[in-house]
Amino acid sequence: MEDYLKEFEADVEKWRHTWESRLDKENPIHYDYPSEPPRWWFNKWAEEYPDRPYLLMGDLVLTYGVCNDMSRRIANALLDLGVKKGDRVAVMAPNVPQYVLAVQALFKTGMIEVPTNPLYTVPELAHQFADSGTETVIVMAPFASKAIELLKDPNSPVKRVIYFQVPSVQVEVESGEGIYDLNDLIAKASNAEPDIEVTGDDICRLQYTGGTTGVPKGCVLTNFMVMTQAIRTSTISSRGFTIVSKEDYRTLAAIPLNHVYGYNFNIGVNLYTGGSMVLVPQPTADNLLMFIQKNKPTIFAAVPTMLIGLINHPDIAKADISSLKGMFCGSAALAVETLKEFERLTGGYIIEGYGLSETLNIITANAFNVRKYGSVGLVWPDTDLTIVDVETGTKVMPRGELGEIICRGPQVIKEYWQNPEETAKAIRGGWLYTGDIGYIDEEGFVFIVDRKKDMIICSGFNVYPRDVEEVLFAHPKIVEACVIGVPDPKRGETVKAFVVVKPGETLTAEDVIAHCRQSLAPYKVPTIVEFLDALPRTAVGKPDKKALKEMEQSKN
Repeated sequence: MEDYLKEFEADVEKWRHTWESRLDKENPIHYDYPSEPPRWWFNKWAEEYPDRPYLLMGDLVLTYGVCNDMSRRIANALLDLGVKKGDRVAVMAPNVPQYVLAVQALFKTGMIEVPTNPLYTVPELAHQFADSGTETVIVMAPFASKAIELLKDPNSPVKRVIYFQVPSVQVEVESGEGIYDLNDLIAKASNAEPDIEVTGDDICRLQYTGGTTGVPKGCVLTNFMVMTQAIRTSTISSRGFTIVSKEDYRTLAAIPLNHVYGYNFNIGVNLYTGGSMVLVPQPTADNLLMFIQKNKPTIFAAVPTMLIGLINHPDIAKADISSLKGMFCGSAALAVETLKEFERLTGGYIIEGYGLSETLNIITANAFNVRKYGSVGLVWPDTDLTIVDVETGTKVMPRGELGEIICRGPQVIKEYWQNPEETAKAIRGGWLYTGDIGYIDEEGFVFIVDRKKDMIICSGFNVYPRDVEEVLFAHPKIVEACVIGVPDPKRGETVKAFVVVKPGETLTAEDVIAHCRQSLAPYKVPTIVEFLDALPRTAVGKPDKKALKEMEQSKN
């Protein structure tokens, strides 16, 4: 073993007790992970509780028995078309029942899901499908034309497009070779369980990274990885099933299921609990409030913008959202006042956490019994984490000092799909180099400062955007802010702040800069301020720095 790897081991051994001693007593420190794949679990619940609701969407209720029958039919329809175990199948839709049924069908056959954002452009789809070798696309009808365009492209691997209609948005889809209506296929297909061996080691999903800092890469997720996160996430979010029992486990699926966060917290956890899923196709504040009141979810995985939208909803004072007991918030910083107000409205508890596509969602989270505002919590059970120097990635940084976060655990990928070069960069000695900059304090709490690639270098000084953003968030008239580096002839780069002002308030660039000067070193203070009505966001709700940078480049 390399000497630096021994240093990592020693650091983890030194601090592991600190993390474990702070975890909730209701939750195990270590878990026994099931070897059975997702297919086994879904069949188990369908056999034991066929009349239990699995999917809910307003007045629509689909039971485990019905969903298992339909997913078997989809699985056999795919097999009848010549799709085989190991083949990649893109699922391209918002959070609607057909998405979940398609995923369960793929679990049954060992086919590999390629989750796809339906809002992607044709060039974005072309890259993802080419990289993954996707031959089959299951798509909601309003987005089918983009998949069909690639079906016709001789340079694309796509061989078949299977579309489905939804009652609220009926659109005409062109007919032709390789184009199929999912309903027609289901009607003709057998509802027998496919006779295909599927194991925990089989690949079930290629989770493509967001591409906010480079070309998207396919994170290879296995059935075993999915279940390790399912058992930890469901247990910890329910405080060992003390605040929400397995029988009452009902998730609000507002985060897109094509994102690893929405996938783990909805499809994953319900595989382990036998719980129900409340689907939210469009997570507006109106829809969230409506589905919470109608379908009474108990578990809510959210991003800050969702909580802010609900808090500010004109009907929130007379609404009842007290069914929410266990809540998780991630993807962006959550203001303390937002956290406290949402807990007051629900009577529930919010856990903040941190993770990546490469870690199937989570590597740190706050516990119920102790949390520290501004921190992303303690290291997740059965996970190791340390901070190393940015330059070489081989020296452990002292507690409280900044460096790159590295981790390992059963939820961490072993590779990117057919990309040994990027795999070698990211995974070294069994440790995943996250590209995130942070530190661990003396009590074992992890703090995220910024993305390594988002770091701004001003006159030779390192500036982490998060440092500047935290100061901007503290201004009473600012509701949102995001910071990027822009070229500067004298400094190399300079700090630019994009600011959203609270409704009814006014603010000038000079006001913003003066506010920052009170709390930041001169080289960190923004020299340029641009006011926006709203920040551009990624599909999961993060401020989209890539879009802001592209917006800047288009001006030059």
